[in-house]
Amino acid sequence: MRVTESIAYRNFLSDLSSLNENSNKALREISSGKRLSSIRDSPSGSAYLVSIRDLESKIDQYTSNAEDGAYFLRVADSALNEVHNLITSIYTRGSQAGTETISEEARAVLAEDVRSLRDQILSLANSQARSRYIFAGSLITDVPFTIMGDSVNYQGDDDVNRVAVDEGTDVLQGVSGSTAFGSVFETIEDLLIAMDGNNLGDIQDALGHFNAVLSGLGQVRAKIGTNIGLLEKIQSNLATSKISLKEQKSRIEDADIAASVVELNRIQTSLDAAISAGGALLGKRNLFDIIG
Repeated sequence: MRVTESIAYRNFLSDLSSLNENSNKALREISSGKRLSSIRDSPSGSAYLVSIRDLESKIDQYTSNAEDGAYFLRVADSALNEVHNLITSIYTRGSQAGTETISEEARAVLAEDVRSLRDQILSLANSQARSRYIFAGSLITDVPFTIMGDSVNYQGDDDVNRVAVDEGTDVLQGVSGSTAFGSVFETIEDLLIAMDGNNLGDIQDALGHFNAVLSGLGQVRAKIGTNIGLLEKIQSNLATSKISLKEQKSRIEDADIAASVVELNRIQTSLDAAISAGGALLGKRNLFDIIG
């Protein structure tokens, strides 16, 4: 009998320990709202959560890269839009200077207007955003365009920085100055030389190159627009992926509070029953009668 009571007592203690552990687990879920609070709660689930968090970290970095890339491209496009308007104004001044009805003095005044507009374009060509020159290629800390007389020279390079925005996908963060401005400054310089020389034929010849300049500028802006659109689509896809990962993590990690409350009540009922059933053993006068 002693052996039987000893086994029953040990089983009783084991049941109490198990019920207490389950009770504590249910209480932790209710108080924290989390199903997993340590690796031992679910080693496989914890490992999966680590992989999800790694993916979330990658997505966050890709999203940041895409936002930065789109920002610099928008700054570049805004600058080039202003450049387009200024070139149109220069063409208008040149067209006025190319008529026979104005005097040489008036033509000289128009030339100074052209220089003033050219200087505004130069300022845009040297635009900065977040302490980087956006039309300098990879030489983002160096002023890309310099001027001597009426001659503007490009000091940057054509190696535009790329940024990873998704697995296996990277996008140019901008456009080089040589690509963006092409023959803009050369064409303006030719016009100024013709205007200073008071040569109507040369003025007309210089004006004939402006259509190509504006067309080239339009092509650059179209490419920038395409890249902005691509980045916006990627950002949307990344946001969707982030939501999906959050839902997956929630299914693994978050507790069902209602179910945990029900489970806690069930455990409490089982504890009460176990204690009641073990009353006879606990009422033994001699512990050695129980443990044999």
